[in-house]
Amino acid sequence: MNKKTLSLAVLLALVATSANANDNSSNTYQHEANVTFGSHTDNFDNGLWSLDYRFYFSPVDTDNGPYALNGFLAQESNLGAQYTQISTLDDSALYRIDGTYVIDSNWFVAANYSEVDLDDQGAQIISLADDISEYGFSLGYYFNQTSEFSLSYQTSSASGSSSFDNDIYSHSASSESDNKKYSAQVHSFVPLASFSGLDFLAKWSYIDSSNDYISQVINNKGTSNYNQNSQVDSNIVNLTADWYITKSWSVGAGYLWGQYDAENKFTSTDGDYHQYSIDDSNSSYSISTAYWWQISQLFAAKLSAAKQFGLDGDNTPDGFAIGASINGRF
Repeated sequence: MNKKTLSLAVLLALVATSANANDNSSNTYQHEANVTFGSHTDNFDNGLWSLDYRFYFSPVDTDNGPYALNGFLAQESNLGAQYTQISTLDDSALYRIDGTYVIDSNWFVAANYSEVDLDDQGAQIISLADDISEYGFSLGYYFNQTSEFSLSYQTSSASGSSSFDNDIYSHSASSESDNKKYSAQVHSFVPLASFSGLDFLAKWSYIDSSNDYISQVINNKGTSNYNQNSQVDSNIVNLTADWYITKSWSVGAGYLWGQYDAENKFTSTDGDYHQYSIDDSNSSYSISTAYWWQISQLFAAKLSAAKQFGLDGDNTPDGFAIGASINGRF
């Protein structure tokens, strides 16, 4: 199913749901679906399309805080699924399922699993991988009605191979990578009397990444083998604050800091050996705004834009990251 067909199917489903729903004044929902387009104004064509669905075990109240935070503030058990079409890698796609179970004592546990299915071109771009699988677990606690603290573990792996032959030489290569991520975060919403409220998120992550790349070249001079190993340890800090002026409109700011310690080794059958290390850090800032247009009780549209600052050299994009979603709740 291509992107346009998928989007049209979701739109028709949401319209049909609105047309067939009972005319009642309930401000709760248990089902939520979104179709989303995200891109950057510097390279608008290389955006992505996403379809997601979530079911809450108990009704969620839309009068509880800003529309965009209703699910977070509900503190209810839920199950979700997501499909994302990654345009920058042609037909590559991400599939994800996740769930959260809330215990009566305000503790909650969560789990997720995702798979990235790369097409032939994508396999040439990302470490020869045919696909990437990832899963994770979280344990958290709601320390009041609008705040939570959680610890999480996420791991992913990828492997793949390629080969090429012609009259002059033959080449084969294989790659394996492994990533482990440990995180701690605090998320809190503070209601305000004159405005809807302030939403804060603070997150720290430690990432342990390793990659092994092996290649072989056979030509009229013989056979040459090459091996490259890289090990990267990263610390990432992410701080965001969003001011919800109304239930629909927010403006926000973010800070991202990263510290990277990398070690790379390269060996070959010719006796060539290289080893070098990189210890570096960088930071960036962002400002953003988002608007939730509640068209009807069951139907809404979401628009967002963000601008990033502070990256070194030419790494900072000139334009804006943008997003647009169609939302259905029933």
